Amino acid sequence: MTDTKPRAKESTTAKNSSVKKESQSSAADSSSTASSGDKKEPRKSRAGFYFLVAMFALLLMLLAASGYWFEKQQKQLASDTHYQIEQLRQQLTPKLEQLTNTSRELQQHLTSQEKQQQALTEAFDNLLKTRRHLRNDWLLAEADYLLRLASHRLLLAQDTGSALAAIQAADERLHEMTDPAVTPLRNMLAEDISRLKAVPKPDITGLSARLSALSHEVDSLPLLSAYTDSSARKSAANAQDTSDTQQVKDWKQLPEAIWGDIKKLLVIRERHGRVVPLLSPRQHFFLIQNLKLKLEQARLALLNAEPDIYQERLQSATDWIHDFFKQDDSATQAMLAQLKQLAAENIKPALPDISASYRALQDFREKQSENARRAEGPA
Repeated sequence: MTDTKPRAKESTTAKNSSVKKESQSSAADSSSTASSGDKKEPRKSRAGFYFLVAMFALLLMLLAASGYWFEKQQKQLASDTHYQIEQLRQQLTPKLEQLTNTSRELQQHLTSQEKQQQALTEAFDNLLKTRRHLRNDWLLAEADYLLRLASHRLLLAQDTGSALAAIQAADERLHEMTDPAVTPLRNMLAEDISRLKAVPKPDITGLSARLSALSHEVDSLPLLSAYTDSSARKSAANAQDTSDTQQVKDWKQLPEAIWGDIKKLLVIRERHGRVVPLLSPRQHFFLIQNLKLKLEQARLALLNAEPDIYQERLQSATDWIHDFFKQDDSATQAMLAQLKQLAAENIKPALPDISASYRALQDFREKQSENARRAEGPA
């Protein structure tokens, strides 16, 4: 019984409180319905604000999610890269060790090669010290040979061009020695070069061609005896004509006619100067051939550089043309003029003496050999 009473009281009190709450809620509803018209606009602004806040929060959540995803991808990529690097390192480590060993071997080989090169350099330096005149001796030997060749070409073949080239080559060899001691030798060679360049060079080929052309023109020269024979024949023909015209009209004129015929049997003519005998065709042929032979001998003397024979044959040909051919003919005068020009040519000019430079080079080589023997003697 005691328990039921308080429970009843509590139920009554609860009922009262619920009634009061219902009354209050009904009053609040009535009041809210009364003021709902006045507060409609502020509720809409609050809803928009809440929507924006929700969208901003959603955006932040998306950004955070994307950042988390990106960081996760970066970590995964870094992990994969690290794994690949480790695999490559494991693969390359043996090769790197092999390359290191090869490089070490190459370094050792290079060191040995450098030592060998240094040894060869020292040996070469020692060789140069012991035989420091080796190259100069070789150049001097070449210069000696070239000067000997120049002397032979100049004296035996009269070839100034080859002698000049040989001397110039010898001077170049002495220049390569770079030794001040050869300066006097080079000065002598320079003088020889100047003298060889000053030697006149006759046109042997042109002179030979001119002599050959003159030999072919001999056949066209007119003989002096042919002119005399033709004039005699003309005078005899005129006398014959005059004798044919004379006629004997009376026996008293017969002795005079006989005497005139007797006088015509012997004709005396006066000639001033040297009398040239008449030449037969055979003599004419041999005269032409001998004159050609003279010119050919002059041409051979020209090619052999024999000035005495050359001048003698040209003078002999000139004398024959004066003796046996007409002097007033243009062909004869032209040939005589050409022979005079050919005789005036100096086919063998005076050649300089280059033996002094050759002897000086021989003396220089002997001195160099003596100095080298003295330098090598104490060693």
